Amino acid sequence: LVPTICGFGMFGLGKLLEAYAPSLGTNGPQMLIWGFFISTVALLHGTCTINSLSHVYGSQRYKTGDDSKNNFFLAMITLGEGWHNNHHYYAASTRQGFYWWEIDITYYMLRGLQAVGLIWDIREVPAHVREGKNKLT
Repeated sequence: LVPTICGFGMFGLGKLLEAYAPSLGTNGPQMLIWGFFISTVALLHGTCTINSLSHVYGSQRYKTGDDSKNNFFLAMITLGEGWHNNHHYYAASTRQGFYWWEIDITYYMLRGLQAVGLIWDIREVPAHVREGKNKLT
């Protein structure tokens, strides 16, 4: 139901922009294709990429009993999801980049939403977990 509503919403937005802001050069079908279909396919590909490539390429900081790895390149193109070994080690955390040099754009956006009061109860990574006994490096 929700995807259908989103699809109709994109189409309707395109029709509104076509009527009230024609200088933008968009229309209903164009917004439906780019704002719904292509974005959905890109999101699906990003998810599948993380669930496959980050179990093959990268470095493993924590012993997790699986092949999950941290991969800087994948983290950059998926806004932080590439810190997959961290996620497997402590999935309860909002933050997947455990250290300051592990850029996690999704986490930064969530912290911004928390700062303005739209969300709350963000779960951080406790220091004892980050430096825990399963750390390999």
